[in-house]
Amino acid sequence: MKPMQSDVLVIGGGPAGLSAAICLAEQGAQVVLCEARRYPHDKLCGEFLSPECAGLLAGLGMQAALAALRPVEIHTARITAPGGRDWQVNLPGVALGLSRRALDAALADRARQAGVQVCEQTTVHAVRGDLNTGFTAQARSAAGECELSARLVIGAHGKRAALDRALQRQFLHKRQPYLALKAHFEGPPVPGRIELHGFPGGYCGLSEVEGGGLVACLLVHERVFQAAAGEAGQAIETFITWMQAQNEHLRDWFSQARRVYPRWISISQVCFDPKPAVEQDVLMAGDAAGLITPLAGNGIAMALQGGRLAADASAAFLAGELHPKDLRHQYPADWNQAFRVRLALGRILQPLMLRPQALGLALHLLRTFPRVGRFLVTYTRGMPN
Repeated sequence: MKPMQSDVLVIGGGPAGLSAAICLAEQGAQVVLCEARRYPHDKLCGEFLSPECAGLLAGLGMQAALAALRPVEIHTARITAPGGRDWQVNLPGVALGLSRRALDAALADRARQAGVQVCEQTTVHAVRGDLNTGFTAQARSAAGECELSARLVIGAHGKRAALDRALQRQFLHKRQPYLALKAHFEGPPVPGRIELHGFPGGYCGLSEVEGGGLVACLLVHERVFQAAAGEAGQAIETFITWMQAQNEHLRDWFSQARRVYPRWISISQVCFDPKPAVEQDVLMAGDAAGLITPLAGNGIAMALQGGRLAADASAAFLAGELHPKDLRHQYPADWNQAFRVRLALGRILQPLMLRPQALGLALHLLRTFPRVGRFLVTYTRGMPN
């Protein structure tokens, strides 16, 4: 079979990959995007679009589509610690609550309108080549194996995927200690705010999404999860019961909430360590390039912005404005300039969320010195101005 040819192959159809694909297609590039699942589908994500997302989505021509989805407006953030201490802060703009099912499907529609060839249920499991000679990728779909060729490849495949193993990425060699869980609920509203509730070894976020739904998304240290869950077949449910008992706000909310779907979505080995932005000449974007700690609430914004960064660098390369050696240097430099500070700050702050006594003290200091809180909210989303 003759390979499917394009200027750019984008691997992964989340906000990062779709942002990159839309931007490139609108600049005249031939773009093929491969997404392993069929739209719409759920992703493990807090489904919180921080204030800068509205502008980033507008830049993709998504204003009307976003309004039609009726996302929930979020104006404040609240953090609580076991024992009752809490802190609330106004966000630097209007954030949105919107499910990944709705957001990703709408972005995929926009990509198709822009001319992107979106290949659903297609998993890329191997890539060979380089920026000098071009790339060939092996993919698997419902129709069987296929081959794709492109001048450039953008990896936007998420936190951990088969492509990472094929590229022998270094972060896979280190065991990561975090586990994440997410589920949708019907229950007590969380009007106009996002909440983060700490417990020993982790924290759980609660917020609203479109249609009156609510999402609970949590991160926990694997050691704590295993100790609380035991070896029973209902390990997640056992852990959730334990978690509720650690923070009165979680206990009160979960006692009145009903899970919409029968099971939690989970992922283990969540990696917050730095990753290279270029791996064997593949440009990485979104979580594949670097994952910010959930407490920052900046993951979707980083994905949208990172996708555009990858698209801009790719467009310059395709136009002959950047040689391969320049692209290998320039894209990681641009990526680090955009995201290094907020990633580092998130890694510094996360240990406080995992230790109830430290979190309680931190919340007391934030209530005493409000300017510190405003600084943290600003710099965990790269908005120093």
